[in-house]
Formats: sequence, C-alpha cells, structure tokens
Amino acid sequence: MKTFTITAAALAALALPALAQECPEGQRLFDHHAGADCIPEDPQRIVTLQDQNGLLPLMELGVRPVGSAGHITNDGERIFRRMEGYDTAGIEWIGTYGTAVDPEVIAGLDPDLIVASPWPPEAPELYGDIAPVVVIDMFEQPLPDALFQFADLVNRTDRAEELQAELEARMDEVREDLGPALEATTVSFLTSNIEDGQFYPTNPTQAMGVILRGLDPIRPAAESDLADNREYRSIETIGAHEADVMFQLVFDADDRGDSDAYNAFTSHPLVQATEVAQAGQIFPLDGSQMVGSAWRKVMNGLDQIAAVLTRENLNRDLVSE
Repeated sequence: MKTFTITAAALAALALPALAQECPEGQRLFDHHAGADCIPEDPQRIVTLQDQNGLLPLMELGVRPVGSAGHITNDGERIFRRMEGYDTAGIEWIGTYGTAVDPEVIAGLDPDLIVASPWPPEAPELYGDIAPVVVIDMFEQPLPDALFQFADLVNRTDRAEELQAELEARMDEVREDLGPALEATTVSFLTSNIEDGQFYPTNPTQAMGVILRGLDPIRPAAESDLADNREYRSIETIGAHEADVMFQLVFDADDRGDSDAYNAFTSHPLVQATEVAQAGQIFPLDGSQMVGSAWRKVMNGLDQIAAVLTRENLNRDLVSE
C-alpha cells in the first residue's frame, strides 16, 4: 500500500549522517528534529518529556522509561495520558508535558537519554548537559515515520515492523470488507465547538492521517486539500459537509459511548436539517481511543470507522460527489 512505503526510506535515511561524524565508543549518531547528536547505542535509562507522544510509543515497543512528563487532572491527580493497558507503576512522574520540567528532577533520575517532542522547543538547551536530548516530531511527518524513528532510537526496529505489518494487514482487511462500498460512500470527519457555533474538519495528522491515507475515502469537497492546522468554520456552513456518513470526533465519551459533545452537535437545528442527520447517519468517533503516537491507537480508530462503514443498512445515496 502506498500509504506506508515512505517509512522504509525515512528509516534508512536516519543512518546517513553517521558517515560524516564520529561518536565516542558506545555511542552512535542519531539524526532527529533538532539536529544530529551522539546517543547511547543501547540506552538504559530514558526520560521522556511527553506521555502520549513519548512514553506511549516507547512502551508499545517494549521499552520502559525511568521517568516521564504527564498531566495533572482537575482533581489534582498526576497521570500519564492514553496509557490504558500499560503498567506504568514505578515510572517517575517528572512534571507536566509541554512545560519546562525542572532540570534537577530529570538529573536526579540519572538518564542516559532524554526524549522530547517539539514542545517546549528549548528542551535541548535546557537538558543537554544532563544527557543527549532527541526531539521526535510526530506532527509534521507521517505518524509511521515518527514511530519508526522511536524504534530506531531504542533498537526495536523488528518490533516496529511487526506492528506496522499488523496495521497494514488490518487496513487491507477493512478495504476488502468494504469492497465497492468504499468508493460509493461519501464520508465527513468533523470536530465541533458548538458552544461557539463552530466546527472544523478533522486534521489529516497522526492516527487520523494514517487512516485517511490508508482508506482514502471520498470526502465532501469542503474537506479536500486540508492543511495540518485546524480550519474553524461557522456552523452555518455545515451544509457544505453533507455526506452519506458523518463522523463527529469527540473526546468526552463515557464507558457506554455517550458524549455530551456529540449530543450537542447533533441537536443543533442546522445539523438536524442536513440529510445525513435525518437519515440517522452521524456517528460519534471516540478520539480518546485514537490520540497518542502508537500503532494500536491507529488500529483503534480504524476499527471504530470500519464498524460503521461496513454496516449493510447504510444509505449510501444521500449525496453525490
């Protein structure tokens, strides 16, 4: 599938700078978002400055960092986001992601490698004296490329290839199950901020980007050529997003799948006036199960979408694109 061929070339390119610069014994040169730095050949004490985009991809590869930044809930609880299914007991919570974590806290963990996302951008300068800092950008490059970069970082390329193969096999299975229906179904993907009377087409980045490139569904003209940045639109333009199926990406679904955001969107008079709403073909898409840099997150989203699009009772003739 053309969606995934880029990863092999991107992975091979990581080794090229090593020809031009030498590192001390026991280290190798690693090319990343912030430059090229010598890192341990076999890092043992990794600290990440991001949970769902640092800790998560490493844990999926079978690597357990000694510490990670995370999040503080409204109740004051310190958590690592999107880590369902993983045992994070014993991993030190070092601060809040996206902020400048206290260097002394990181130094106290005696890391041999620090993994950062592009935010905060000053991470290499703040922590470079403690240990090598590698910045992996999971937003400006296709998610599989970022995941393979994580794998190369910790010598888990074999495991990454297994996970990639699982995803490709699942994508092929969904496309086969859909058959001609995939090209006969116009699909809209939206996220709303209905209190402000706005919504935006779901960005083709991270997990959603992988799914959209893999399935390549027909989308309304108003959702073509989207930039990576959110394009907020007035709810008055919702009619331009008419589709046979509309997915509403939500992040507040409970264990039963109920979502206040979905209910607010589908009860809006302008939304109710659309044919897709009248046909009962607007569906919530649980974004909390898709957020985070991991192959499993992509497959979670793919399974949700496939469960709807493979329904035999869908009316696929609401619109013509």
